[in-house]
Formats: sequence, structure tokens, C-alpha cells
Amino acid sequence: MEDSHAIWQVPEKMFFSAEIYDGHGGKRAAQIAAEMLTPCFLKLWEGEAEKPLKKRRGEAELLRQAYTDVDDHILNAGVKSGTTSATFYVIDKRYIVSNAGDTRVIIGTKAGADLLTLDHKPSLSEERSRIEKSGGFISGYGTPRVQGVLAVSRALGDAGLKPFVISDPRIVEGLLEKDNDFVILACDGIWDVLIPQEVIDIARSAESPQEGARQIKDRALDYGSTDNISVIVIDLRDYL
Repeated sequence: MEDSHAIWQVPEKMFFSAEIYDGHGGKRAAQIAAEMLTPCFLKLWEGEAEKPLKKRRGEAELLRQAYTDVDDHILNAGVKSGTTSATFYVIDKRYIVSNAGDTRVIIGTKAGADLLTLDHKPSLSEERSRIEKSGGFISGYGTPRVQGVLAVSRALGDAGLKPFVISDPRIVEGLLEKDNDFVILACDGIWDVLIPQEVIDIARSAESPQEGARQIKDRALDYGSTDNISVIVIDLRDYL
């Protein structure tokens, strides 16, 4: 299994994060990302606090910089593998969600569940255009792949597929509301066979977040998932 995950907390900053990294071509890139991404963000964030208020960068910009820094570290370390990523940050009553690749984050709402991430697939017109303008190509039987190899167009690492596979993440920010009861992060081994509503329903009916994660994993296996499976379930009800 090439997945990694991370949980970080800084109580004095009212900061919490949960993260999943779905590695490919080896597990080292996923391990590095899990170890480094949020510490890098926190270091950048601390540095901004020393600047005059008008010159400080926002958290989303700092998180984007952390992706770039970790990607550079993976490449400079000679690591050939790559990894998707999905992070869910809570800062007080705000959330910041980032992803590169097809690992997803969903959040419970009054209407059901909202998808907070975007699958970066080579078949997306803007991704295909970017890759082709860089001199790359998309090919593959059934599943479009960058250079005929990788089924995602954004990831950390993947030295052999630069500059076509980039690390620049999608970032979404919002305010947590009372109806946001659960957050689920999961790699594509879940989403290949389960829809967000089914996943949130399982989390809501389980006796605990841990039991919810186990049931989601078991349901995906029952439905025939053959890919790596990593799931994190976060219960926000007491927090809100």
C-alpha cells in the first residue's frame, strides 16, 4: 500500500488538519508529503505573523507555497514516485481544503453532502490544454493518461512527468456551519464505487468516526473496489 495520512493539531492557534496522500510508483513521495506539507505551512504561517499586517499573505497563498516547497523537496531528493493529496484544515471556525489529484474531501450539509475538491483528470479540457501547451500529450485505452502513464494531471512528485503533472492545488475556503456535521477524506478506492451521499450516510449512522471509517472501507470492498483504500472521518458536531 502506497498511501499515507497525517493529523496535526496546534491548540494555541485553534488549528487542526487531516490529510490523505495516495502514492503511485512507490510510497516515498506520499510519506514525505505527509511528514512535510503541514509543518511547512505552519512555518510559513508563523513567519507571516512577524510581518506588518498589510504585507501578510493569506493562508491559502501560504498553503499553495507549501505545496510548491514540498514538491521541490521531493524532486531534489531524487524521489521518482508521486502522490495525490487532500487536506482539510480548520482554523477557528474556518476551513481550508486543498487537493491535487483525485483524492477527495466531502462535508456534511443540511441537504446531504458537498464535494469540496476537484478531481484533476487529464480529460478535463483545461488540464488537457495546459498539458498540450507544455508539449505533453494525453493517451490511453479507456482511461486518459498523461504521457500515456498517469491518470491524474496534478500531484506532488512524479519527476519523470514534469512539467506536465504539476503540484498546484485547488484550494477552497469557507465558514463552518451547524449543519456541517461530518467531514470525510478518502482516496479513489472509495470514490470509484461509492457516491458522496452514501459515504456521508454511513458516517452519520455509525457509532463513532472510527467505526464509520471501517464501514466505509468495508462497503467499498463489498462493492468491488480494487484500488488502495484510505479513509478519515471527522465528527464536527462537538466542535461546532
